[in-house]
Amino acid sequence: PLWRSWRAILAQGGSDSVVRLGSWLIGGMAKGAAAAAAALEGAEASLAELVDLEDYYFGPDKDQKKKNAAETAVACADTALTCAEKPTSATSSKANCIKGRALSYLVGQERLAEELLSKALKLDPQMVAAWNALGEVYWNQQNYAQARSSFEQALELCGPNAAARRWAHDMPSVSLRNLSMVLRAIECEDLEKSNNFAAGLQRAKEATVLDASDPQNWETLGNAYMGEFFVNGKRYEELNKALIAYARAESAYEKLGKRNPFLHLNRGEAAKFLEDYDLALKSYAIAKEIGAAKGGDEYDKVSELVKRLAGMVERKGDLKAKRLKELTAGLPAGTCTLAQLRSKESGGKSVGARVVSILDRKDEIPVVLSCCDADGEFFALSIYNAEQAKVADSVVPMQSALEISMPHYRQISATIKGVEVSYPCMRVAHPGDVAIVGHGTLASAAVKAAFSSEKAAG
Repeated sequence: PLWRSWRAILAQGGSDSVVRLGSWLIGGMAKGAAAAAAALEGAEASLAELVDLEDYYFGPDKDQKKKNAAETAVACADTALTCAEKPTSATSSKANCIKGRALSYLVGQERLAEELLSKALKLDPQMVAAWNALGEVYWNQQNYAQARSSFEQALELCGPNAAARRWAHDMPSVSLRNLSMVLRAIECEDLEKSNNFAAGLQRAKEATVLDASDPQNWETLGNAYMGEFFVNGKRYEELNKALIAYARAESAYEKLGKRNPFLHLNRGEAAKFLEDYDLALKSYAIAKEIGAAKGGDEYDKVSELVKRLAGMVERKGDLKAKRLKELTAGLPAGTCTLAQLRSKESGGKSVGARVVSILDRKDEIPVVLSCCDADGEFFALSIYNAEQAKVADSVVPMQSALEISMPHYRQISATIKGVEVSYPCMRVAHPGDVAIVGHGTLASAAVKAAFSSEKAAG
């Protein structure tokens, strides 16, 4: 095709590459409708390359590669506009849309991108790709109200029918997932925020129904489930739904031969909250391998936490035998031990324990206490939906005795650089399930954590 010849000229590089392309065209070698169509084909191919670079390339020369691809897309689109004496409305709208989308990926070009996309929409108000791209420009400018309006316009004017769509950006599912993200990004009062997150989850679900093959739809759904957990106070089981969505996203990416570090960072976060530290470590390691430095930092933090908890249990808090005996004495009558809970012989009784220490995790979820039972066996107590500072104000290490109701026991295990590390853990879904002997429950320590939706996180 003609566009391959044009791209070959541009691929030679140099500041005069676009000028040489213009000279080649002015020489009369490419004119008319056929040349305009070929130029648009080339522009679309360069734009697809640019999108691929944005989402999946993380080399040190990423910015330069993006700039080159954007310039090629713009040059080919401009060519389509000059090949004929008077370009058709369809050619003009598509060329302006491509130029606007290409420039939207370059820092500092948002205003020009907005103008070009608006021009495309004046020519063709039902161009889904332009509405989606315009919404993303507003998103990058943190103009969430306009971004929301653009995505809703795409759905209202173009309808849910995905038939005969040519570009991926034409798909209504893109509008739905973008709307899901922007709804979760809008800063507003608590009630409205709660409703927005619930609506964002619904839009994300609808996107996967429309196009189950798009990995970004599944990734957005996983992030939406994360939002439900944090903002709307859902039980921690909600995070399992996020992990299922992330697994679907990973499978869809693999079919495309792509990998996205943000998927693995987000999955690592969900797995960490669920204390599935083995999956968290694997996810962070993959994110680092792909190109996200944060993956390495998070891997180190989780490794340190797991080794610290395992060491605490193994060394019994470095307590002397006499002190440990004192701690295990006087625990509430009628409670069971960790061994009885583990063997399912607790008979539904609460677990009796003494608080040994509180791990300083700041605002991390869950709050973790080091405890021992009447047998002197150590374990980690993980309390969800609790605020660390309030728990710390309520319990006194080496003194407070606890009655733990409805605990979920499991042996946490993770492989760290080829070495398996494990420790016993009890998890409770709410601080109200933990009572301090003589002082009532920890219900007052309950809190809803804030969740911030970022575009990179979807």
